Amino acid sequence: MAGPWEQYQPAPAQDGPWTAYTAKPKEPSYSPTDGMSTFDKLAAGAGKAMVDTARGAGQWLGLTDRADVAESRRMDGPLMSTGAGKIGNFVGNAAMMAPASLIPGAASIPGAAMIGTAMGAAQPSVSTGETFANMALGGAGGAAGQFAANKIGALATKSLSNKNAAFASQQAADAQKFAAAQAGRDAGYVIPPADMQPGMLTEALSGLSGKIKTAQVASQRNQAVTDTLARKAVGLNQGDELTNDVLQGIRNQAAQAYAPVKNAGTVTADKQFMQGLDSIASTYQGASQSFPGLKNNAVEDMVNSLRQSTFDAGSAVDATKVLREMADKAYRSGDTGLGKAAKKAAGEIEGMLERHLTAQGDTQALSAFQDARKLIAKTYSVQKALNAETGAVAAPKLAADLAKGRPLSGELKTIAQMGQAFPKATQALKEAPKATSPLDWVMAMGTGAATQNPLMLATLGARPAARSLLLSQPMQRMAMQPNVMRPGMAGLLSQEPTRMLGGPLGSAGLLSAYGSQ
Repeated sequence: MAGPWEQYQPAPAQDGPWTAYTAKPKEPSYSPTDGMSTFDKLAAGAGKAMVDTARGAGQWLGLTDRADVAESRRMDGPLMSTGAGKIGNFVGNAAMMAPASLIPGAASIPGAAMIGTAMGAAQPSVSTGETFANMALGGAGGAAGQFAANKIGALATKSLSNKNAAFASQQAADAQKFAAAQAGRDAGYVIPPADMQPGMLTEALSGLSGKIKTAQVASQRNQAVTDTLARKAVGLNQGDELTNDVLQGIRNQAAQAYAPVKNAGTVTADKQFMQGLDSIASTYQGASQSFPGLKNNAVEDMVNSLRQSTFDAGSAVDATKVLREMADKAYRSGDTGLGKAAKKAAGEIEGMLERHLTAQGDTQALSAFQDARKLIAKTYSVQKALNAETGAVAAPKLAADLAKGRPLSGELKTIAQMGQAFPKATQALKEAPKATSPLDWVMAMGTGAATQNPLMLATLGARPAARSLLLSQPMQRMAMQPNVMRPGMAGLLSQEPTRMLGGPLGSAGLLSAYGSQ
């Protein structure tokens, strides 16, 4: 009950602006980790793992009691509440367990479980139950870590094996391309690096320069190389006129080497000659057996006229000339079957003459005859690929001849191999590519207008400059460097030492996670 004295009690304080100055100040919070860098926390966490192991061993020896363990945990609580502290603790535990992986059998699941159990037993605890929990976690972590390491290692080994096989297959596939590129580079050809060694730099520059335009610029440069090589193949100098008449003149001059052959006497046809003639006629004869309408009387008549057991060498030389003229006429009229047959027949006669000269021992006449045959054959190959109006030789046509099994050699083979391996860089262009395109102008002017900076018009030369860089000698040399196999992560995970660490890492992970609770 209220008494009469209560009226004399002081009135309760009212809140006012002065209250803030009369309130008791709060004590500032403080953490032992304040001011520690991430590295310091990592190091402290690792140090804690090592001290804990020593403290756990001390418990078994009676040197440390559970009250000390509880107190150390309380003091380490702020550190183990940080991510860096936990990571450092894991690294420290793993580092101490790593040497145990060298024990024979440690890389097996039972062995890793036993080592993990022992590591768990070495952890400090505040109760017997926690000791058994540490042992269970250490054993389970070791077994699980080793199981995962074995599985991952097996998958990595398989992946690496597949990668090695694919790399070896790619290397084998690229060997012919690199050989053609090296021979072409020695001859003066240029190749867009992205066609040789696709990579971040080359792809970026190719994207800037425009792959199509870059290939056209390369083709323009390479055309001059092709024309020079083709002229050299038939005995002409760089810049000499190259026409059908010029090639015919070379053939007429080369045919003079046939003169000594004409005086080589009587030739006795051998089995190889007869089989060659049979091969020419067999295609048409086989088809006509079931389809009489497909019989080619012109081919059959020509082959039968050549089936002579003996013939004069001079007549044989003249026959080769007649057969080649017959082939040219047949090709012009569209009768490719007769053209091919006549050309092959001329080759069979010339082969028979070579064997006849060899048997006679006339090496000088034989050598001159063989050289003339090769030169004449080259003139026909060049003529087939020649643009008679411009004097340019088309590398793609020689590449097609090589693909059909035509016996090209020397400079013509280099041209054909480049045409096969790098068709985009050896195109037969109808007109020279322009340095800039309307798109270049639109981009440069648009960028300049958008930025209100007239200097951006200088980007008009960026694409041509990128093309020049790609086709420069330094970039060409870089593109010719052989590719190197990089095992990557699969190579690391497939290594035995990496597998051996699976158990220690598994145990350390669980023990560190449990110990930081």
